[in-house]
Amino acid sequence: MDSTAQPMPGHWSALPRAYPTAECLSRRHQAYLVRRDIILTYAVEVLGSRDLAVQWFTKPAHGLDYRPPCRVIADDQGFHLVNDYLCRIEYGVY
Repeated sequence: MDSTAQPMPGHWSALPRAYPTAECLSRRHQAYLVRRDIILTYAVEVLGSRDLAVQWFTKPAHGLDYRPPCRVIADDQGFHLVNDYLCRIEYGVY
């Protein structure tokens, strides 16, 4: 995949180069996009559909102190909290 390639519609890529304007984004925002892609990909596996994953990602979650996952993943610690929460959902221990 070359650095100007667009991600496929409905597909999240964890590769920073999948964003054609990556050079215009701060490293912090680029890191957020990578964390978002990883979490959304995992959420699709756990929840069964892209639509459910996107809805879950933007709504307050009981297991995250009623914060939406999209806000919690702002840093690495939050990313791990959301990833662990998804793991608990997957195994029914939440």
